[in-house]
Amino acid sequence: MNVYKLLLGPVIGGVIAAGAINAHGYNSDSNIVEADVVSAIPVYKTVQINNPVQQCWQESVSVPQNNYASRTPEILGAIVGAGVGRLFGSGRGQDVATVAGAVLGGSIGRDQKYKYNQKNASVRYEERCRTVDNIHREERLDGYDVTYEYDGNIYRTHTRADPGRTITISVNVVPVET
Repeated sequence: MNVYKLLLGPVIGGVIAAGAINAHGYNSDSNIVEADVVSAIPVYKTVQINNPVQQCWQESVSVPQNNYASRTPEILGAIVGAGVGRLFGSGRGQDVATVAGAVLGGSIGRDQKYKYNQKNASVRYEERCRTVDNIHREERLDGYDVTYEYDGNIYRTHTRADPGRTITISVNVVPVET
């Protein structure tokens, strides 16, 4: 392998890096100096701040006391309903009335059971919670609009912090061709 080709890559990379450094203001001809601050005015911005809050409350829940699932009310309702249905009609119509009476009686028995259980239910309290946004606005310092003087000229910039009585600036010396 040719030694010149091996060294050519790093040399080209160094030249490109040096050009990039100069393009970003790192010039060997710059001077760091202090300029007098004429004014530094604080700049504020309004921000929204959310502090979520959890709100909780007690909610009543009805709990049936009788957990026994007896079918007696439905069975008795069906028997009574079948007996009453049997009193109507004759032949095939009597059979239909008996079945209808049994179904209706069973349904009424079931309704009475649930009605009774709801009357005898106990109340239990359960905690329920939800998160609610608590948003407020606040003024926050965003930086300073700074006016400074250098070499008899007035300049302006924005800084994050109060510069004080002087501000550090970089002065680049560039020859002017005439």
